[in-house]
Amino acid sequence: MSRMSASVPSRVSGARADRPQSPEPSPQVTEALQNFRIIFRSVRRHFHEVEEQCGISGSQLWALSVVAQAPGIRVKDLARSMAIQQSTASNLVEQLARQGLLRRARENPDQRIVQLHTTQAGQEAVDRAPKPLVGMLPDVLSRLEPRRLATLNRLLDEVVQTMRKADRTARHTPLADL
Repeated sequence: MSRMSASVPSRVSGARADRPQSPEPSPQVTEALQNFRIIFRSVRRHFHEVEEQCGISGSQLWALSVVAQAPGIRVKDLARSMAIQQSTASNLVEQLARQGLLRRARENPDQRIVQLHTTQAGQEAVDRAPKPLVGMLPDVLSRLEPRRLATLNRLLDEVVQTMRKADRTARHTPLADL
């Protein structure tokens, strides 16, 4: 019998004893991961609705809505309003102009300054777009009380900094754009 029991793999909670078990995350880690997943799914779902109804991406709609609210805005101010790089805003403007949703104008005495305006088609896209026009996440964040948003930013910064440190040591997940 002792020989028989030696050849039968022992079971520990349904896993083989010779196989290492992965540690389960704490309930707090699980809760945070679930919350991030809910956020990502909601953002994706909203962007999908935007594309279905308007034929443009969520980022393009956001840019278009900013221009609709501030006719004559400059690209650098659009970038600041969307918290993106100026080159990214320029790319969005180029895409929207090619689609006939946005027009660029030099209406200032300084002809180097380009001002942005929605076209009729651009305004119609904004009008039929699902709300919020800026996207789910920016809208929800803008509704948070400033103190709570500051706390969230501090905690998220800690997560990002830890990820960057891990990236520098592991060199397998680029986080340079975060």
